Amino acid sequence: MSQQEIQCPCGQYIEDYSKYLLLHLKKEMGEIDILCPNEFCYLRELGFLKFGIDESGEIDFDIGRFYAPYSTWNATRITEESTVKILKQHLIDITEKLVDWDKVKKGFIPKEKEEEKREKENSETEVST
Repeated sequence: MSQQEIQCPCGQYIEDYSKYLLLHLKKEMGEIDILCPNEFCYLRELGFLKFGIDESGEIDFDIGRFYAPYSTWNATRITEESTVKILKQHLIDITEKLVDWDKVKKGFIPKEKEEEKREKENSETEVST
């Protein structure tokens, strides 16, 4: 492996953005987790993307970030400058190429609407009992 490659502290090399796994578990909170491709990784979650949906139904991207243990590990291995450059490009590529934003939009329910839906379901349950 090249000395300029990004590596998870678990030992897994991550050659490019396509190697990351994405977890859409917190989609209703406007967050997608970026995971290490090693299923036995003790860190597992390496970063996240935060987003929202505006009134017109378009994605409003807020921030993408890798967590300190992952970025610091690489900064000590290959220099901070190289790490920042590579991880920044990984975030750009994940956002532009890996995330299927159309799919995300279809399944996204803003918190406010989710709460309204629950309140409506609760009120319907109260009326029918």
